[in-house]
Amino acid sequence: MAIADIEAHLNDLKDQALAALDVDEQTREQIKLADTPNPEQGDRGFPVFALARTLRKAPPLIAKDVKEQLDKILEEDTYGVVSEIVLVGPYVNFKLDDAKVAKITIEQVLQEQENFGSNFVQDANHWMIEFSAPNTNKPQHLGHVRNNLLGESVARILAFAGHKVTRVNLINDRGIHICKSMLAYQKFGDGETPESTGTKGDHLVGKYYVVFNTKFEQEYAKWQDTDEATAKFEAWLNDDKQTKRAKSALGKDASREDMQGYFFKSYKDTYFNNESTLGAQTKQMLLDWEDGNEEVHALWKKMNQWVFDGFDETYKRLGVHFDQVYYESDTYLLGKDLVSRGLEQGIFREVEGGAIACDLEQIGMKGDKILLRSDGTSVYMTQDLGTALKRFDEHGMDGMIYVVGDEQRHHFKVLFGILGLLREELEGKLHHLSYGMVELPDGKMKSREGTVVDADDLMEGMRQLMIEEGKKRNAENAEAGYPTLPEEVITERAEPIGLGALKYFILDFNPTTTVHFDPDKAIDPSGRTGVLAMYAYARIHGLKRELGSWPALDEAGTTAALEALGSPQEMAVVKALRAWPHTLEVAVRDHDPSKVAEYLFNLCSAYNTLYNHKEHKIKDLEGPRRDGVFLLSKAVSHAAAAGMNLLGIAQLEEL
Repeated sequence: MAIADIEAHLNDLKDQALAALDVDEQTREQIKLADTPNPEQGDRGFPVFALARTLRKAPPLIAKDVKEQLDKILEEDTYGVVSEIVLVGPYVNFKLDDAKVAKITIEQVLQEQENFGSNFVQDANHWMIEFSAPNTNKPQHLGHVRNNLLGESVARILAFAGHKVTRVNLINDRGIHICKSMLAYQKFGDGETPESTGTKGDHLVGKYYVVFNTKFEQEYAKWQDTDEATAKFEAWLNDDKQTKRAKSALGKDASREDMQGYFFKSYKDTYFNNESTLGAQTKQMLLDWEDGNEEVHALWKKMNQWVFDGFDETYKRLGVHFDQVYYESDTYLLGKDLVSRGLEQGIFREVEGGAIACDLEQIGMKGDKILLRSDGTSVYMTQDLGTALKRFDEHGMDGMIYVVGDEQRHHFKVLFGILGLLREELEGKLHHLSYGMVELPDGKMKSREGTVVDADDLMEGMRQLMIEEGKKRNAENAEAGYPTLPEEVITERAEPIGLGALKYFILDFNPTTTVHFDPDKAIDPSGRTGVLAMYAYARIHGLKRELGSWPALDEAGTTAALEALGSPQEMAVVKALRAWPHTLEVAVRDHDPSKVAEYLFNLCSAYNTLYNHKEHKIKDLEGPRRDGVFLLSKAVSHAAAAGMNLLGIAQLEEL
């Protein structure tokens, strides 16, 4: 009997008892098992309120009838995991046999080790997960960290369950934003390289994106003092529709100076497109790129490679990898033929001006979605349609998950709807894993520019934080007369501990919520953190080192050791272990790593309570009970390792 069989068996017992009382199958399925609020009242139970009308009895009386049926069934039950049926008013509770449940649970964990609970899906599917999707004009930032960690963790969870997983990345390596960095480097770079400056490639390119914006702001500020700018402002000021909108935002008593500030802020994009010298040069560079200009393409390839190399370093440090990388420069023309075919099939239509659109009423939404502009150029939706179908044709996967921020919900609702029109078999196979923003407390871990924290700065900040914490603890230990660690050991361990803290903190939140990342809270070894889990794992391996090795028992000895378990603290740990299969099912179903993070906290908290309890000091125990607690500890280390692996957290045997 395995852990998952215990719950299935309890459900079967419940259904047999209810069937004996002529309760129909649909009603039986609606009555669910749940944990009891008090372990003394049983372990799992169910209410019978729903039967009052059909059985025409008060719920407590129905509960007694159900108990009578269960007692009869249990007389012939061969599993023996239920020791007693406990009634609490209208609730029927199963009290489990602690020794047998502990034996079933721990033996399964010890047998499966770090693969505990894996490969449970009956029908394995092929999932493709797209995540990261950075631009090549700057380094990845804090938002990308959450995206990367979510995508990687969901991929690990699905693969752990037994699915085939293909990780893909779509890098946005073309467009006007890329040309801004290229133009700034061409004009102001003076030939510097990552090697010559000792700068990571994506940071060097990002530097020139900042340079471009700085130069453009200077140009725009200078233009605002010209007669041409004044004339533009006066013309705008005489447009009642425009000024009404401005006063709605600024207040009806807005001064001329306020109005002027509002105008120049809103006019910036128009200036870039129509008047700016830098804007004209950038747009010309984009046209040259699209025309295949050799010089522009050589510069583009060189700078992009710098960024790709930098991204690879970031991904490696973060523990993220991809099976295939797509580039927008290869995919931006995809979908145009698809739109033409959709027009011929009557799925799309030509609208006024010659553009081609999809009437969204076909998918239960309002309005038209333009897919080809009147000049024949495509939009992002067109590219996404073509890329999605190309992937299904190439890989034949059963499902596709896009890990993208929640501000793109509408985009993916439209994308999935249109894909369903084009290929009915894709209905239900496309999923948007949306996530919220990540924010930092004011004054903590600012980036070089003092605005957005990039991924490399964040990881390095966590490493430095752990180095400082290690030195602080060393000083405290030295003062108290306890052993200290060499500084090189502190430095070596700071990286995996700091990144483990970062990953746990980010992934502990449901993806849809906003994360307020606090590095100090993330490294608290007594809080709901990755450090807590890492300490529990290391603590268990410290016991092993102290006691020499794990118990070497034969079958009889192992049975005796495990059946010696039974204290409330021990059974709380067994119960936490037993929750793993269900936790995995929910995490797979919802694509939600926070369920794994929650499980780790519950497991390690229960174990720490056991470890610190005065009656559970392993060194003071003897015989089967000592071996039982030791084997329980070993099982916790395996389960914790399984959970930490799914979150990308390293398992260190010493901290």
